[in-house]
Parts: sequence; C-alpha cells; structure tokens
Amino acid sequence: MKLWLPTLRTGSGADVFVERLAPALMRLGVDVEVSWFDHLFEQAPFLLSRVAPPKNTDIVLANSWNAFAFKRPGIPLVVVEHHCVLDPALRPYKNLAQHIYHTALIRRFEAASFRAADRVVAVSEYTASSLRQAFGLGGVLAIPLWLPTERFTPREDVSADHSARTEERPFRLLFVGNLIRRKGADLLAPIMAELGDDFQLRFTAGLRSSNKGTWPKNMVPLGRLSEAELLREYRGCDALLFPTRFEGFGYVALEAMACGKPVVASDNTAIPELVVDGATGILCPTGDVGAFVEACRRLAVDRDLCRAMGERGRVRAVSEFSEERNATRYLAVLKEVLAGRDDG
Repeated sequence: MKLWLPTLRTGSGADVFVERLAPALMRLGVDVEVSWFDHLFEQAPFLLSRVAPPKNTDIVLANSWNAFAFKRPGIPLVVVEHHCVLDPALRPYKNLAQHIYHTALIRRFEAASFRAADRVVAVSEYTASSLRQAFGLGGVLAIPLWLPTERFTPREDVSADHSARTEERPFRLLFVGNLIRRKGADLLAPIMAELGDDFQLRFTAGLRSSNKGTWPKNMVPLGRLSEAELLREYRGCDALLFPTRFEGFGYVALEAMACGKPVVASDNTAIPELVVDGATGILCPTGDVGAFVEACRRLAVDRDLCRAMGERGRVRAVSEFSEERNATRYLAVLKEVLAGRDDG
C-alpha cells in the first residue's frame, strides 16, 4: 500500500500528528510519502490541486482544511479533523477576524473536503460530534491521537519514584501550551496568586506565543522547549495544571499522564476522554479558579493520592493511547477504504 500524506507546515499539533503517523504506519508495513507545503497555502489550498501525487499512490490522507485540494481521480481520500473551528463552544475565544476567516473561508474548504472524502476521521469523540452538528456528517470515526510511550515515561528509570517533590521545595505545577485565553492562560495568575508560596508553576510558551505579562513570583516562564527539555519538565513536576476552555483532543494532558503525572484540568470538550476524574486527575468546572486551587491543594496534601493518580494515568496512556493501538486503527481504515474501492 502506498500512502500519500500531503501536509501544510503550520506549527501546530497537526504537524505532530503527521510526524508520528508516518513512521508508525511505516513500521506496520505501509509505504508512506509525506509532502510538506508552506503554511501560506492555508488561505488558498486549491492552488495545490495540480500537484502530482507520488508514483503508485494508492490512497491519500490529509487535513480537513485542505484535503479537497489533494483529491485525485481514482485515488481514495481519507480526511482527518483535529478540531472543528465551527463549534459554537469555540466562538467566545475567537476574535472577529478569526470568526470571519473560519465561517467564510474554512467552512467552504472543509465542506469541499468532506464531499470529496471516502472516509472522515476525527481525533476524539467530541470532535466527531462537533463535525456531525456543524456539517450534518454521518459515519465520522473517532480515532484518538497517541504518543511514543516508550519516550514519554515517568523517568528514564521507570522504577524510580515518579514524584520529584521534596519537603525543601514547593509543590511544582506545570502548564504547557500557548498563552491564550482558549488554553486558560488568563487563569494561571489568579490560581497561583491564591495558592501562594507553597506552590510553583513552571510554564512554557507553546508553539505560537511568547512570554508576556506580569506574573506572580511563584510563576516561572520557561520559553520554548525541545522535546528533551519538555520531558524533563514533565518528569520534574508534581502535576499538570491545564485550565483549558476548548480542546479537540488535549495532547499535553496525555503527555503528562504518560510521564506518570496527575492532571488538574477543565471538565470540558475532549478532556474527559483522556482524564478520568478522581482516577488519573481532577476535573474542574471551566473557569472556576477556586476549584482549581482546591484541586491543587488536595494533591499537595495527599502525596499518596498524587502518586496513585499519576500511576493510573501512565497505565491509561499506555493501554488506550499507544501507537500500537491507534496507528493500527488507522491502518484498518486505509485497508477498508481501499477494499471498498476495489469492490466498487
């Protein structure tokens, strides 16, 4: 089977998806060719409609924003949706320009992609549901994202105590993501101000943001991190703080779980599909600073609970969100679509 993955380089989680999907399918015996295109084509993907597919391409898999541009006669197309920007729940966190861009342009591109698709896959049940409501689509299949659980581990020595906390330092929280309102970045300072000196929050800038703002002294900006640096931060923290307001999936929650850390996150969108409240973390009402403060204090006081949640999170990450489990599901979809073409 020859799979073509034409992809726009956008500096987002969609890039990470392709970078993980391609080698995973190769390990399963698929001949994969990735073609990267400049992100500027996002506004005019139809300009790519004359790009020739690699020789002997059997099937194409592409992002919903531009997949229609890669539909070729006689070659099946699988379309992947990472998060539905037309979801009404996302509207409060978009400015007017974004709203117009999504409704006037991206809606048309996605509708064209779904019309051209032989199969539509979403990265979570929540995102699949959003697609059904926004476009009236049936038959959307949800396949979760995954990560390399052999790299994202509690420690290089997995048998070591996962909690790096000592009595000499504050309870260490970690935030990973863009410093935007949708990610709940505006809630970090109020939460940390309430928690006080017994807690420290280390936070990254994510892919599309910079370190701005005035922070309480118990907040430590880390800037952009390499994967190795990010792994050290996951392993060195006591819990992930993730007060996000909207997630199509929620990669960082999964990364923290794989590293054996409990997750304190919002009870919204796709997050409950990852974090099991009371088992692998604590879910709080969206935007409720007091609830996040209480959850963090609960973990800091009960070290055994913190450790147990982290251990259960690791087990869940490995069992439900491994490459072996979910890349195999993508392979099954590709085979099913190809079989349908041959039968037709």
